[in-house]
Amino acid sequence: MEKERKEEQLNPEETGTEANEATEDDLKFDKIYSNVASNRYENLRTSYIEIKAKKLRKRKK
Repeated sequence: MEKERKEEQLNPEETGTEANEATEDDLKFDKIYSNVASNRYENLRTSYIEIKAKKLRKRKK
């Protein structure tokens, strides 16, 4: 019983440091994924505008 309690006390400390490391990595990846998502949105927006511009040019001719 005493050994189990000691192990239980040690595990939260270890998981605490692992959790901190994981959150730092998660923050880096969140920033990367945010940038990727933003770029995809911009690409979609740009391609939509370009397609509309092509249609308008065809109508004018």
